[in-house]
Amino acid sequence: MIQFIKYGICGVGALLVHQIIWTLGSAWCYPAIDSSIPQEVRAVHSLYNNVIASIFSNLFAYFSNVLWVFERGRHHWTKEFFYFSLISYSSLGIGLVAGPLMIHHYGIHTILAQAILVFVSVTVNFICRKLFIFKA
Repeated sequence: MIQFIKYGICGVGALLVHQIIWTLGSAWCYPAIDSSIPQEVRAVHSLYNNVIASIFSNLFAYFSNVLWVFERGRHHWTKEFFYFSLISYSSLGIGLVAGPLMIHHYGIHTILAQAILVFVSVTVNFICRKLFIFKA
């Protein structure tokens, strides 16, 4: 239970890093929040901003999990980081495909698509990290 709470705290930190960068990008770099922007443009811009934000949030998540949550040693650190990132980007990829599709096809708000992405990513990441990357 303590491990899950620590994981949650680290996850909130990674989520904050991701969402801050995504929000700043969505407001200034690739506008994606303004509902007056066409759905197709919001969908693509949201994708760009998520890819940029994921790099920083993945690094934050990895280092905070290694330092505070999980026991290392199942794999060499390079494999560990590779697997960690592979799982992170796989779950993100699923969300990145689903989010813009829901925005484009169903017209849902970008924030709702982002919330769905977060829920799916958190669930997949914890299970895979616990079972496949770090020592139990």
